[in-house]
Amino acid sequence: MMKLRPYQHEAISALVDFYLHSSECKGLCVLPTASGKTVIFAQLIKQLIEQHPSLHVLMLAHTQEIVQQNEDKLKAIWPDADIGIYCAGLGRKEIKQITSASRDSIIKEIGEYPEWDLVIVDEAHLIPPEQTARYQYILDTISLHGPEPKIIGFTATPFRMQSSEIFGEEKNKLFKKLIYRKRIDELVNSGYLCNLRAVVTDNRAVADTSKVRVSKNDFVQTDLEQVTAVEPIVEAIVADWLNKTSGNLPTVFFASSVAQAHMFEHCLATFGFDFPLITATTAKAQRAEYLSEFDSGNIQGLVNVATLTTGWDAPRLACIVNARPTRSPALFLQIVGRGLRLHPSKNETLLLDYGQNLERFGVLERVKPELEDRQHHDEQNLVTACEVCDTVVSVYELECPFCTETLRDDDISICYECNAGNDRYSQFCEVCGEVLEENKGRV
Repeated sequence: MMKLRPYQHEAISALVDFYLHSSECKGLCVLPTASGKTVIFAQLIKQLIEQHPSLHVLMLAHTQEIVQQNEDKLKAIWPDADIGIYCAGLGRKEIKQITSASRDSIIKEIGEYPEWDLVIVDEAHLIPPEQTARYQYILDTISLHGPEPKIIGFTATPFRMQSSEIFGEEKNKLFKKLIYRKRIDELVNSGYLCNLRAVVTDNRAVADTSKVRVSKNDFVQTDLEQVTAVEPIVEAIVADWLNKTSGNLPTVFFASSVAQAHMFEHCLATFGFDFPLITATTAKAQRAEYLSEFDSGNIQGLVNVATLTTGWDAPRLACIVNARPTRSPALFLQIVGRGLRLHPSKNETLLLDYGQNLERFGVLERVKPELEDRQHHDEQNLVTACEVCDTVVSVYELECPFCTETLRDDDISICYECNAGNDRYSQFCEVCGEVLEENKGRV
């Protein structure tokens, strides 16, 4: 029997209560990467079906890896579960009491199978607001042709790009109720997630994105490639990584383009590092082999382009080289979240951010769409660096959490909910979002 963590028990209890008693039909569960979301909804399904044996559950995901992972986790927790997979890429199209389905496979036949009591959506932040989107079509078809199901979304990043959170009372929000939430800092402080330590990087390794055009969601990819797929920048990144790690930490390079990724692969090879490259065109069997080799320690590093941001568990990962500038706080969180899992071989994960994303979004526990206009704050910057140990921390830290060096005077507002420091003119806490009562009305 798997031993659940206290917050996992809390989450399951809240989710069961939502399913059985809430008048709302659509709710969201927000938990950080590596906190065990799959374990939680597997236990939820088991508990509900044991209480209501006729219950039918559909689990939706956007990749076949997550579809398979969801079945595997449920079987590990509940070997007797009546579960099938509906995913063309996995060569299976089974409708059972519990079905783990690919969004892109089941959408074609969802009208034939509309009878679901509970729909669970993994990586729910990927559901776009447009009614014509694939997720929306599936959910609308189920509601139109079958009984109104309860819909529960799970995500580590409950917002889209620069826009606001995906739950709330507004008409354009799919999820009306926040069922349960735990923050990254809470789980790091309680020892359930690995500490992520960012350090200052070499300026020569940082691309100038000031003239890169911006689309609705992110930097324009062609422009971004022009300023990042540059040999001197790639060489500077590899040199800086070597200087800081001696190449001894299990590392994943997150490249900004395929062109830059190939440059990384070549540059690393000149130093004797054979780090396989994974892109969207890498054969699935080959990709699975690379990831297995990394997990087992047979290879020390990987290079990837937009492929290892979701659905990959990597406890050994001890260094993230992020060479991808982005304007998406969700994408940034998904990338760095790969390093949050605990492993006996490490006590922290090193983050080397060459995309200036920390300056753009702040440290991990503060990454979210902006709550306020910073022009009304004393501090315009989000982060600062400790002059003693080079650790990058929030500009509101009084002392460095790694070497205890004093960073600033006590000229901040402390949130009484989470104890985080904030600007003395902030109306809301940047970590937990609570109203800062002492600052009400300050301008």
